[in-house]
Amino acid sequence: MTITEIERVLMSELLQWYRLQRHDLMNHWQVIMGNLQLNRPEEALLYMRETAAGSLEEQKIAQIPEPYLAAIMLGFIIRLSQEGVIATIDFPEEMKQRDFWKDHWQEEYVEGLYGYTTECMGMASRLRAYLNLNAEVYLFDEPGGLACQFILSDEETVLYDKLVTFN
Repeated sequence: MTITEIERVLMSELLQWYRLQRHDLMNHWQVIMGNLQLNRPEEALLYMRETAAGSLEEQKIAQIPEPYLAAIMLGFIIRLSQEGVIATIDFPEEMKQRDFWKDHWQEEYVEGLYGYTTECMGMASRLRAYLNLNAEVYLFDEPGGLACQFILSDEETVLYDKLVTFN
């Protein structure tokens, strides 16, 4: 078995995200413990709720059994978050089923999808001067394939909308 360049990149990114999340987790624990030690349980609970809400999109991605797709989408959502972009991801329920991917995924999609998310990330970085950027990522079922749409907007205007199809 040989490791491709894209696999090296994805592995490196996943380790980077793991380290970042571990660091963030330790910081969250310190805030919670500090609030509890100061006898402010309501603030600790509020902080816990806010923190948990922030990881909902990552939890959704974890339900995708196709590892390359999940790794690419996880990295994309985390990079958007680091740029201060509020991101959501949505996909059909059947994409949570392992059997779905037998007919809808090919290894050739990996480089194309990674390139697409990198391009979209570049656009988000260039447009971050706008305040309150939101990103919507949609995965669609295509006959024998997959489509992904990225929509970047501020509070009033769609600034960027790009759809890519793999089949």
